[in-house]
Amino acid sequence: MISPHTAAHPDAGPPHQAVGQVVNILPEGFFIVRHQQRGWQCRLAASCLLQPEVGDDVLIAGDRTQLWLLAILTRAESQRPCLLSVPGDLTLAPQGDLILRSGQSLRLTGPELTIEAERGSCDINILRYRGQDLSACIHGISVVGHRLESVWHTLVQISHRLVRKVTQTEHARVGQLDYQAQDYARIHGQNVFITSEAVTKIDSEQIHLG
Repeated sequence: MISPHTAAHPDAGPPHQAVGQVVNILPEGFFIVRHQQRGWQCRLAASCLLQPEVGDDVLIAGDRTQLWLLAILTRAESQRPCLLSVPGDLTLAPQGDLILRSGQSLRLTGPELTIEAERGSCDINILRYRGQDLSACIHGISVVGHRLESVWHTLVQISHRLVRKVTQTEHARVGQLDYQAQDYARIHGQNVFITSEAVTKIDSEQIHLG
């Protein structure tokens, strides 16, 4: 086991409990804490989730075989971002509600995100989404809005039944228009205009006018 004290004054035993200052950070979760002009090698306690930094005042405790860094008392730089670090997985399991509140921004970063819930509600004033692929399997969807704009390079829609109702005006500006009905096609209106600049062709076995 690693000795909790430095080579200087080897006859002096480590403190049972003391307040010191972090002066160096070693690999594998070890820290050098200065107490009474001496540097003590301490291991980070599992309960100390806040990652210590050089200059922080900390609480250390232990015995003659091992010293532990138990807690951070004051930060050397109060404006420095705090880091909560655990060696393995972390589960938060409150008996009541879990609320994450940020004064400025809230960011979730990771290679994979999974959200599971019976019900959900999302209330965002302005939302921007950017991604490579989006796949959704939905039983029903209802959208109510003031304006919808979409720009696609290719748009494909496949459905058994499509109903669209426009109360005022519908405009379609296309390069080529091809409608094909398997059973019948019907165009009806109070006034119907069919015009062309070059050729208008009507081809059928029977043509009825009037």
